[in-house]
Amino acid sequence: MSDPLVLLGEVRTALLPNSGGLAAREASALLSLLPGQRVLMRERPLALAVSPSSPVGVDCRLATVSRSESRAIGTVAAHAVLVGGRVLQSSACSSVVRAADQHRRPWSHYLTRAGTVELVHRIGDDTSTAVDLTEGFLEGSGPTTLDLGSISERLLTRVRTDPRLDQDPPVHSGATRLRWAARVAPPVDGSARGRTLFAFRLEDENTRSVRIMVPTVRDLAGAQRFCEDLAIHDWLLSTLASALSDADRPRPESDSSKELAPLLEQLVHLWMPGAHTPPRLRELWTRLESDPGFTRQWTAQVGHLRDRLAVATLEALRSSKISTVQW
Repeated sequence: MSDPLVLLGEVRTALLPNSGGLAAREASALLSLLPGQRVLMRERPLALAVSPSSPVGVDCRLATVSRSESRAIGTVAAHAVLVGGRVLQSSACSSVVRAADQHRRPWSHYLTRAGTVELVHRIGDDTSTAVDLTEGFLEGSGPTTLDLGSISERLLTRVRTDPRLDQDPPVHSGATRLRWAARVAPPVDGSARGRTLFAFRLEDENTRSVRIMVPTVRDLAGAQRFCEDLAIHDWLLSTLASALSDADRPRPESDSSKELAPLLEQLVHLWMPGAHTPPRLRELWTRLESDPGFTRQWTAQVGHLRDRLAVATLEALRSSKISTVQW
């Protein structure tokens, strides 16, 4: 099989709809989505559970900027992730390779290569095709092209509606989606680049896009895990910012501390940038910390959250004393 032209993926991130976090045994049971296949578990530095991957068959066009013929046949691999027993992710990914010829093969052929789609049409050379597919996926996907969002959303819904969850989360928050594409950077003077190139962009309130160019094919293997790690930290930032913004709105007879306190108890300890990123891509976190400064923003938000709760506590004590004097 030829080297991948590009990896395309999408990660959905949301709070687990349950009143308490799940212990390792409960997380393993929840993510046992395929009989006979084990859930990957990790306890340190932060609990992580990853379900076995499910292949989803696809036969569709890939989005391209050039609008070239781009039929692809194969499978998308999707799995669920539970971080800290609290935050749930669904992650779908497929590697695009060139087909050996333009004839469609039996599904048994594609099922032996889970997470790979074969591009039937020839668009151009490898570099131009990879750029065309990257920009097409991130900028021009539509209802008639490969839809990783539907696959990841379906998996997220399947886990979130599991009857073992009580649907009573302590924090009300939305979901975010992170769409990403990774490819090998073209060589410079015949040699591989020395570092990974990377771009992260907020598209709207809930959508993010990531472009990655790695030095070698071997480095592509870690791109999905890095994007999952990035997605949860972006979700934590977005959730905390949204809650603080809501708390600033004047709402009579509403105690914002009751909504903010669970954030401190349930989410703050999950902040560990790079904890589950493969070593070869961990340098990307150094750049994210420099610009835009993920941890700098997180520290400021957590400080704001604690200040709000401290002020609310002082006001409650003051009201209690006034009430006692009047009595």
